[in-house]
Amino acid sequence: MSPVSVSPTTTTTDSDHEVHELLAGYLEAVEQHDLRRFLSFFQECEQFTVFEDKEMYGWKEFVLFAEGFFQAVATMTFERDNCSVDVVAPDVAITTGVFRGTGKTTSGEAVSVHNAFTFVLSKVDNGWKIRHVHESSLA
Repeated sequence: MSPVSVSPTTTTTDSDHEVHELLAGYLEAVEQHDLRRFLSFFQECEQFTVFEDKEMYGWKEFVLFAEGFFQAVATMTFERDNCSVDVVAPDVAITTGVFRGTGKTTSGEAVSVHNAFTFVLSKVDNGWKIRHVHESSLA
């Protein structure tokens, strides 16, 4: 089966690759403790939503959550598994998978995460941005 055309110059395969690169950069930004870069992967808009276990955030609340996380966690490393990308429209993709992270808080306590995720992404200005996040703890 050949890739479905997404735009005159982009194929589903290209979009898959771009989204996988975005995910790698997203996790790398956390590992490098780079809040500004981390937030750059998201589409700031009125419809932006994050569901994190039992919490729901809009953009402003998510930024506060991310700032708190980056202040509390000193180091973190990640692995991704079972990651799939579905391009559902020329400017919409859904990616799902699992990530595991280990690290330390700023006070030296161990941190461990094992989450399933679903991200909805929008293609804007020739790049992908995360518009919706749903993460659930598997630990």
